Amino acid sequence: MTDTKGVETIRGGDATNIIREGFPINSYYGYRTAGLYQTLEEVNAGPKPSFVAPGTVRPGDIRYVDRNGDGVINQDDRFILDNPFPRYTFGATYSADYKGFDLLVFVQGVGKRSLYIRGEGVEAFHNNWENVYQQHLDRWTPTNPDGDYPRLTIGTASTNNNQGSDYWLQNGAYARLKNVQLGYTLPATLTKRAAIQRLRIFASGQDLFTLSHLKKIGFDPEISEFSESVGTGGGRGSSGRVYPAVRVMTLGLDISL
Repeated sequence: MTDTKGVETIRGGDATNIIREGFPINSYYGYRTAGLYQTLEEVNAGPKPSFVAPGTVRPGDIRYVDRNGDGVINQDDRFILDNPFPRYTFGATYSADYKGFDLLVFVQGVGKRSLYIRGEGVEAFHNNWENVYQQHLDRWTPTNPDGDYPRLTIGTASTNNNQGSDYWLQNGAYARLKNVQLGYTLPATLTKRAAIQRLRIFASGQDLFTLSHLKKIGFDPEISEFSESVGTGGGRGSSGRVYPAVRVMTLGLDISL
């Protein structure tokens, strides 16, 4: 935004967005993190979050950066983290023919984009549902201190870890093999004997292969991109609560009489 007429807008929710002059519209706004607490001594020596009761934070919880150094984590410690919009998109089509064979390949994707995950994408058993994603299994425990996710919590015990922060920002870049079709047209010398001008056999596949950092957490980068984030107001985040793209394989026959 180049001119907001002096107005700054902050919209809250699972992900908080900000409209501030000089930054992309609806940029993600939240806390920066410094890993997970490993010991109770680290918790006691760290800054105290204002959004939870004293003594609530435990080893395995997220540690936030105290931006102003006052020993308290509150709204004054938030940063503009990133934004949900693709920096650039790409697509490429390749086709070839050789001795009756034909090939068509289509690849598309997004080169750079940040996606905020929320809801059951963040919290196992979110809202008392029975939702557990694969990534929830690699939780912090005393015997698994290098786990990717904080300790297992439910209800109010999750308040500290569920704050809007860069801990839940994911790399949304991807490249997807959207379509491949391989065909073969029989020689006319053969088909004319059966009174057929042209006969082509083909096989095609859609959404056959995807390169994405989001695959490890079970999110479809293309569906999450449009249905939950940009498509509903520019960056409230994605819970993965959408049906992923379906891989489709097709066999076909083209006949011209």
